[in-house]
Amino acid sequence: MARDMTAGTRVCGKCMGYTALREKAKQDGDYGQATAYEILRRRHPSHETPGRTARWGLPV
Repeated sequence: MARDMTAGTRVCGKCMGYTALREKAKQDGDYGQATAYEILRRRHPSHETPGRTARWGLPV
């Protein structure tokens, strides 16, 4: 399971795609690219119920 995702988190194709690309980059030894994919996945909108800070674009 990807970091910051719990069992109750909805499966998102984009999140799973970033996770797969990150793992592929790690296997290829390209840790810089793996980090970039992890950052993209973390910046992807949260699938949890938005909190008070969501309207400002801050983490939930």
